[in-house]
Amino acid sequence: MNNLPIDPILSCEEALYFESNYFGGDLEREWEAMNRAGEAVGDSLLRDMKELRTIPPRPRILVLVGKGHNGGDALIAAKRFLKTIPTARAVVWPYCSWNEVRPLCKRAYDEMINLVGKRVEVIKDVKGFIDESEIESTFIRLSEEEFSASIDGLLGMQAKLPLRKPLANLVSLLNRSERIGVRVAVDIPTGVGEEPVSEEALRADFTYATGIAKSPIINEDNLQWIGRLRYLDLGFFYKEQDEVSIQTKIGVVRPSALRNLRKLRPVHSDKRTNGHLFLLAGSRDLGGAAMMAARAALKAGVGLLTVGIPESLHPSFVARRPEAMWIPLPETPTGGLALEGLGKIRQFLGRATALAIGPGIGLEAETHSLIRETLNLWNGPAILDADALRAEIIEKISSPERLVLTPHAGEFDRLSGSEPVEDYSSKTGSIIVLKGAHSEVVSPDKRVFSFSGSSLLARGGSGDLLTGIIGALLAKGEHDLFSSTLLGVLWHGRAAEVLARQHGQEAVNVTDILDYLSFAIRNDF
Repeated sequence: MNNLPIDPILSCEEALYFESNYFGGDLEREWEAMNRAGEAVGDSLLRDMKELRTIPPRPRILVLVGKGHNGGDALIAAKRFLKTIPTARAVVWPYCSWNEVRPLCKRAYDEMINLVGKRVEVIKDVKGFIDESEIESTFIRLSEEEFSASIDGLLGMQAKLPLRKPLANLVSLLNRSERIGVRVAVDIPTGVGEEPVSEEALRADFTYATGIAKSPIINEDNLQWIGRLRYLDLGFFYKEQDEVSIQTKIGVVRPSALRNLRKLRPVHSDKRTNGHLFLLAGSRDLGGAAMMAARAALKAGVGLLTVGIPESLHPSFVARRPEAMWIPLPETPTGGLALEGLGKIRQFLGRATALAIGPGIGLEAETHSLIRETLNLWNGPAILDADALRAEIIEKISSPERLVLTPHAGEFDRLSGSEPVEDYSSKTGSIIVLKGAHSEVVSPDKRVFSFSGSSLLARGGSGDLLTGIIGALLAKGEHDLFSSTLLGVLWHGRAAEVLARQHGQEAVNVTDILDYLSFAIRNDF
């Protein structure tokens, strides 16, 4: 299976063109899509709120409603929230009067009031306020009780920017408030567009791309406004993009791609048919990285794991994780892997189906020479991480197109200088996992984002786990190089989401992610 479900990321202009053709002016079709979008936002909000705290017994949400479809999505999301939690309440704050909003937004409002209106307080529209002090006094009154969450459905991709008063005043007020728990935006935060944000946009903790991911949300300059990204797939691109031609090399992987890992193993399989990963990792001072990568590979289901480590680590590592085959290798006086270990490594390479190198290997030039020579002996898929990501290694090996490189931004700058990631991938042929707030997987012909993960991943060791997971998928050989890498990134991120929802972003260990890999592939969420 080599074709994962990937949808395009479009500019705002492309998205408008696509929607015009997709819906063809059919309001009922738009209404159906709005309901799917709003309900998906409501369900996602209920999950993502748990990264901050357990949902309180009587949650209260602030719903900011514009005149367009984003406003309708927000209202349907709020209705879903209130129906799911019968003790919940909502405050709806519209931008304009209800007779000014688009028909589907008004329809969403009417349905919400009819179903859960007794638990909804509706505020005078923002345009109806006289000055900033009136807006501020209203918000102070509203926030005497804290809001568990807010939903930004004010402006969409057609908004005229920059923001003007009185909306700009409200945005500034909301951004300064400490009375809002989790802030989410529908599709795109208010104030964010194709052009750089000139002053201030409405800050979100999570932005939900509903049906179509728009290019402004992947702009690094907008990160402070968009927060974490979630892609809510509405099925817009299931039928060859509904005969609408969109030419783009930039995409987002659907969360449903993880279903490719959800299957029963063949009854006639054995350990050899599930891949054999050779992991070269660790140094006397950085042994933990090797252990984390090994644990991740085992948890990700590799059939056999052989790990080459400095000989001083061998006794304790065998006792801690006996499932792996730990190979003691000669080490330098300072505890790194010595070049004389190449002959022993060569004995094991013939049995492996994939290679993983880098976690904890350190900075010694002799170790880097060992890595380079090992890669020149190997002609299969390999993943390189951490201190194995060096130009002097990669530039001196044959067939770099069989490599997966997993740098964060700093490591990539060290590796490539100022070269853009797409150009570097085209030059080397390698697959690049550019790790960050929203990780992307880049090949010579495409660039795909994974909108998964939690900020708890901003911990030492999370990259070592990712190396082990991707290494295991490469070793199994069930997918091509790019697909295996993308699945590993998505799987790693989704497991982190589940962990954060169970225990929050702070009081966890990064290795706890491994306990949630199973949940991430056994459940749709």
